[in-house]
Amino acid sequence: MWPTPLLKLDIGPNVWAKLEFFNPFSRSIKDRTAYFLIKNEIEKGRNRFIEASSGNLALALASLASIYKFEFTPFIPSTSSRFFKVALKILGIRYVEYGNKTTEIVPLAKKYAELTEAANLDQFTNERNPNAHFTTSAREILEQLGSVGKFPERIFASVGTGGHITGLYRFFKQFDKKVEVVAVQPKEGSKIPGMKRIDESGFAEVKSIQKVIDVSEGEALAGVQLIARRNGILVGLSAGATVSAFLKIMDERTTVLIFPDDLFKYIDEVEKLLENEATSNSK
Repeated sequence: MWPTPLLKLDIGPNVWAKLEFFNPFSRSIKDRTAYFLIKNEIEKGRNRFIEASSGNLALALASLASIYKFEFTPFIPSTSSRFFKVALKILGIRYVEYGNKTTEIVPLAKKYAELTEAANLDQFTNERNPNAHFTTSAREILEQLGSVGKFPERIFASVGTGGHITGLYRFFKQFDKKVEVVAVQPKEGSKIPGMKRIDESGFAEVKSIQKVIDVSEGEALAGVQLIARRNGILVGLSAGATVSAFLKIMDERTTVLIFPDDLFKYIDEVEKLLENEATSNSK
């Protein structure tokens, strides 16, 4: 499953991207989280799992359910991308669709787990989530940059559950405090798929990160377009947000941007943003 590629980008003097959409199951960073969430549970004999997810983690767990033969019921908001709903059906997974936000369905998923005696994996507070990235993502970045004689000086990561940014922050806080971890969050009132504001994270350490950059949907889209036109790859909006955040404070330090997933799941959302952009430009 790992490592995922580290690609040098053509948007600055010394910028690299961790391409998490090379993970095979969900084509996202959530493959790491999913595996770490279930590994110990399966070893303990558990075979029924519940999880609230807006999409990527549900898809990763559904794929692992096919491999490890466990029962899995995802709870997803009605606002989840059409891609995820179709993919879950292809995998033979029956999902519960409710509400407009993942946070609205978390209590419902927990209650259902209690009633059915299933394990609620709870990516929002489960320490195995950040541990996945402490154990794998952070070490890969060190090894991959080290192979070309470089060392990470700054890392940009978007905030979702807060899992991957917490894992990176913990690792580099222990390994080398000079490495700056920059949190990227949606601007107040903006909605970017897979992203939340820091105060919505269940991991307290995220709130200790000193450098936080707000990004709007339009800025995230601009980041997606820049990477497509400079590097020829189609990245998701959360990846585009990290690009936009980097451009606001870019310098010559060795920088890594975490690209959680690719564009293809979010075609409907991106199309709407492009239409809005075209409308604004025509006024």
